[in-house]
Amino acid sequence: MKSVVLRFALGVLGVTLATTLHAAEVTLRNAWMRPAPAGAEAARAYVDIDSAAALELVGASTPIALETRIVLVKEIDNPASEQVVPLLAVPAGTTTRLAFRGDHLRLVGITRDVANGDPVPLTLTFRDSAGKEVVATTGIVVRGLLSPQQIRGAPRAAQTVPAAPPSAPGGKEAPGM
Repeated sequence: MKSVVLRFALGVLGVTLATTLHAAEVTLRNAWMRPAPAGAEAARAYVDIDSAAALELVGASTPIALETRIVLVKEIDNPASEQVVPLLAVPAGTTTRLAFRGDHLRLVGITRDVANGDPVPLTLTFRDSAGKEVVATTGIVVRGLLSPQQIRGAPRAAQTVPAAPPSAPGGKEAPGM
């Protein structure tokens, strides 16, 4: 009877160790984005991904956006080269960087104002070689300034206001003006 129990315990331990050894360990670091106003068509998010096993990034989500897309950038500073893809390979033992001016996550349909210091959770969904889903969550650091195009009601181009003529002491115009 003891040997049956011992074999059973060893079998359970073996299955547990095998599951643990084959579970993908994913680390998300340096997640950030710029501030974005509610109603913005899109914003970009960036994150470094480290994994002990080869994975595919197959999805992402955050409560501040209606949809999150994976975007590959083939040529820097050429929006026409950006391509939304269904998945992104994440090789084992190396950092996969979704970075400014490079591959990134596009947050589509911003649902609320996001300002510096606001908490923004981000969940990434991966698939391992066996087809098992692996989920990792991190917090996005919101940092930076809004560009003029992101501010609601902001003029598209800065207007130049003529300077007032210099005045002489006593409030009179300077001679020759």
